[in-house]
Amino acid sequence: MQFQLPQNLQTELIAYDPKLKALVRQQKQSAPAKKAKYPLGNIPHVIPYDVVRESLQQDAIDSINTQLAPDRHHSFTKPVDVATPQARLQTRAILYHFEQCWYAGWLPPAGQEDKYVYGYARVFRDTASARKTIQRDIINNIDNYNKIEIGRSTFFIDRRLVTRQDIIDGKEDREWRARYLGSYTQKGRNIAKAVEEFSKALQESIPTWDDSRFLFSRLQCAGIAQALEIPSVFVSKEEQSIWELTVDNFYSLSDSVTAVYADWLPLRNIKHIFNTPFFRKWLQQKLDESTAIYKDNTNKLQVNIKQPFNQAKKLVDSISYVHRIWPDCPIDYYQNHIQELLGMRIRSYAVQDKTVDWLRQHMPVASFFGIFAKYYEEEQQRIRANGYNVTMDRDLGLHVYGFHEWSDTINMLNRVLEHKDLNPPKRWRINEFHDHVQAESWKIQNPNEKLPQDLFPEPIKVSVDGETWSFFQPHDTHQLAMWGQAVRNCVGSASGYAEGVRKKKHFIVLCMVEGKPKFTIQLKVDGGMMSVDQIKGLSNQNLTPDQRDQYTEGFHKALQIRNEQLAS
Repeated sequence: MQFQLPQNLQTELIAYDPKLKALVRQQKQSAPAKKAKYPLGNIPHVIPYDVVRESLQQDAIDSINTQLAPDRHHSFTKPVDVATPQARLQTRAILYHFEQCWYAGWLPPAGQEDKYVYGYARVFRDTASARKTIQRDIINNIDNYNKIEIGRSTFFIDRRLVTRQDIIDGKEDREWRARYLGSYTQKGRNIAKAVEEFSKALQESIPTWDDSRFLFSRLQCAGIAQALEIPSVFVSKEEQSIWELTVDNFYSLSDSVTAVYADWLPLRNIKHIFNTPFFRKWLQQKLDESTAIYKDNTNKLQVNIKQPFNQAKKLVDSISYVHRIWPDCPIDYYQNHIQELLGMRIRSYAVQDKTVDWLRQHMPVASFFGIFAKYYEEEQQRIRANGYNVTMDRDLGLHVYGFHEWSDTINMLNRVLEHKDLNPPKRWRINEFHDHVQAESWKIQNPNEKLPQDLFPEPIKVSVDGETWSFFQPHDTHQLAMWGQAVRNCVGSASGYAEGVRKKKHFIVLCMVEGKPKFTIQLKVDGGMMSVDQIKGLSNQNLTPDQRDQYTEGFHKALQIRNEQLAS
């Protein structure tokens, strides 16, 4: 006899029923496991409630726990510029999970901006896997974190408010950002974008310099000395917050000159010049400009603060350059040429002592300033005429031109005076001075060698349009160098021309008209025909049609005379 038990009684007596027990066991094994609601942990709320409400934080935690790794982040935004039709949303706080650690960052609420700059937190569950995965600097400081027991889990929490003083004291890392976030192309890409939006919001909330690589460089700035990056050997850290940019303090910078900071040495040598009323006033004006820009909260560029200060230092360097050579230079020259002294780049270290003595003995300081001013004006005219877009010197905020011909001349003069004395040029013009020294420098570097004179062993003179034309070949390499100086072309300094003459690959013929250098001719012979390879006038100028006709007539006459000499 059998009885069918009711359902409730079957359940009540299941422990006595082997088949039902097996069936229940099978059903349990085949049923899907219940998914945990918080696989990443239901962490404590770390963002202050006056920044993000408790319920919103919990919603974010719940959401992040359901996401795949690349999307485990949540931004708490707030509209800004609400007066505009489409208000921009700004990230005021962020919460995300990355590599077994929760990270949070937030900006202070309205009214608490002076209390702290930003807040951050890291939260992680204490597991063996977490200790292996989380970045080392977090794990290494685990003893300093709060420890909280939630259910069967232990959480470590690092939560801090970072003040301006903390940043001044050196806390300049972006603590809200996981260290290796950008290294994970897939896993961290979306999180990194959200974190960057928070970083931008923080940058908008604090004074910054757009031209600095460091987000907190302006907050760390304790005074104008630090903004100008004056080394602590001149202004100590204790003085930086009270140090002011006055003329006397500017002068004092030269008192602590060391081998490392020798660039301030020039000021020590010319303080008497800058102590005159004119230059004290000029200098104070520049220093006041830097101070005013430093105090301007709307200024976003550190270089703007430094430019007037750097102009003052540039003038010191330029005047020191002139003063070293001409210590008796009248003050008026400096006062009347400030524009050129600021706008021309001259290298003081390049002038050797022998060169200083030579310039002081032979070159009047008035001639130097004449060359200086003329070169500066010609550079400006050349730029305007050709429409060049001259790059402004960023450190000075000025257009600065290189005084290249002067620098080249001084370098060559240094070389010449190491071997011999040198007579001064006839006139103090930069081109003539340069060529005069260049010819002597070339002679020192190149030994004097005889050159063949097969075409014109002696000068041949002919008459062209009532003028006396003389054709001749240089008898040695030094005469060729002197000719190159006289006509201002490269034939005298380029060794290839002399080498070609020695090897009889071509002729170099020099032409004078009425005793003055006029043309340089390079000729070749092929199949009994002599042809002009190139002919140049003064400063490598090409001949005009009239000059070419005159040259053709004159050279033809010279060849006839030379042919008659050989026949006799």
